[in-house]
Amino acid sequence: LGLSELLLVHAVGSGVGTAALQLGLQAGARVIGTSRSEDKLARCQALGLADGLLVTDKTFAKALAGKSGGAGADVILDLVGAAYLAENVAALASRGRVVVVGLLGGATAELPLGALLAKRGQIFGTVLRSRGLEEKASLAQAFTRHALPLFAAGKLKPIVDSVLPMSEVRQAHQRMEKNDSFGKIVLRW
Repeated sequence: LGLSELLLVHAVGSGVGTAALQLGLQAGARVIGTSRSEDKLARCQALGLADGLLVTDKTFAKALAGKSGGAGADVILDLVGAAYLAENVAALASRGRVVVVGLLGGATAELPLGALLAKRGQIFGTVLRSRGLEEKASLAQAFTRHALPLFAAGKLKPIVDSVLPMSEVRQAHQRMEKNDSFGKIVLRW
């Protein structure tokens, strides 16, 4: 992510979304986020979100074009997956990048290759779980070097919705499924 780039964060009120918002701001990006909740967008604006897009019908490219002067997003952090693929490509700026880190909206979709080629766009997928131990250790060390000082300086903060005992895991899942949480739900063992 480069200085002054436009970062679009889907599900910006989630735990990963609120972290991405804060990290994007620290990198010097202008951050716009999507949510299915006006309340979550307002809470994210208090964290520094430049603009929010209420997404009720899985469309957002036209609204983003209006907020970006028609340029689109330089980087899109996608926590949704298949349901947003075509709109992500439509929302990309020239030479933009889509980083897929979640598949809550499905794992299979048609890719509008003509639009992707015309924008010279790139799509990346990433996951931590399947990486080797050495790579995970390297990432943890990079996090320690780069992010922990920002936490210590108060520039990053964890956004915790609630802390529940493990015995209430069902209630935690219900809260997430109803889209009632903001930030992370933590389970205490």
